[in-house]
Amino acid sequence: MIDLISIDYETKDSRGASFEYFRKDFTIFSLSCCWRDPKTKEPQFWFSTDPMRIAQKLASMARTQVPVIAHNLPYELACTKKCYPHINLNWHADTMRLTQLRDGGGDLFDAPVLTLEQEIAMELGEMNEKQVKRQWAKTKGLGLEAAAFRYLSEKYQGHKKPAHDWLEENLGIKKDHGRHLDRLPYDMLEQYNNADTLITLLLYESHVEYFKSQKFDWSQDWKLFINRADLMTSAHIKGIKINTEKLLDYIVEVEAEIAEMEAKFTKMFTKEIEILKENRLIHLWNHWTQQPKTDRGRSNRRRKLESGEMDDEWNSFNIGSSKQLTELFSKILGIEHQFETPKGSPSFKSSHLSQWITSDGRRGGDLLLNRKKRLLVLQQCCNVYLSAQHDGRTHPSIKISGTKSNRVAGGRD
Repeated sequence: MIDLISIDYETKDSRGASFEYFRKDFTIFSLSCCWRDPKTKEPQFWFSTDPMRIAQKLASMARTQVPVIAHNLPYELACTKKCYPHINLNWHADTMRLTQLRDGGGDLFDAPVLTLEQEIAMELGEMNEKQVKRQWAKTKGLGLEAAAFRYLSEKYQGHKKPAHDWLEENLGIKKDHGRHLDRLPYDMLEQYNNADTLITLLLYESHVEYFKSQKFDWSQDWKLFINRADLMTSAHIKGIKINTEKLLDYIVEVEAEIAEMEAKFTKMFTKEIEILKENRLIHLWNHWTQQPKTDRGRSNRRRKLESGEMDDEWNSFNIGSSKQLTELFSKILGIEHQFETPKGSPSFKSSHLSQWITSDGRRGGDLLLNRKKRLLVLQQCCNVYLSAQHDGRTHPSIKISGTKSNRVAGGRD
């Protein structure tokens, strides 16, 4: 009898590979399973892209109630709920959560753990300490590849690379490879999917063996975790109904408030803003036009200034530009700043805006702070409005693995 099965889905919607399992057009397009043969203990695999075979395989697993594990199990749980609501699998463990319990995402390692290749490269002078640390930073976190680097042999590291290389070489896809997995050839998709489930199985065995040696019982954490995952994935699928018409009206209202604040700020510092524009024009004439090394280049730049092509460069004021605000407040108005950025520039962080008050009582910083607050509201409203375009509902995403202190954290939204 099989002890447990590691599974991994690849998913898509009508737009291509997708993780948005709340969508009506969301489907599972491949399933990989990995387990150890009861006699030989060698890894065995099952893979298919046929919807009927996938449904039958999952139904069989539900019928026998074989323990099921996955990396980022809440996602597999949510996909199963969405696509096969009548199937109830015996969820047993999430290797992402076990990784978090074991090392908090790699934060327990104070110094880089070098691979043999990195050690050789450093000995030969082909890599320096900074490059090693940069690579090491990529191995921290709860992702499958990062966890494999920390706990499995080199044989099982970088297993996604062949598929990512194929996407780059054949389709020109340089980033977000996971969003294009549905475009992989069948044999490469099978290799990719099977590698995920094998590494998940090996990680589970490594973590469980470690916890056993430490006499740590992770079963109570699992009961709490799976219940939370069940509730939160159901809430994500259901979403929250949004009155998009009223929300759009409110967005227009907030935009008008922001425009009024910007106009008030411009009126408050009309004289100083004009001086700022004149200074920028002088700078363009004295410096920008002289930068080219040839007479022709310098002549072309002077022509652009004289013809008005460069008017937008100097004859405008950007209230969101720290550089222009620094010139306005520090150089033209002569206000001595109390707070600085790490690089030593005057700070325009929200909590520091109150420092920008003129000797005659003009509180420009307060206006900037109120504008920032309304811009945040505007951004949040726009995000909710856009997220509700699919079905009139917003589906907030939350990382169910949460933080090191076990609090939930923001997800894809």
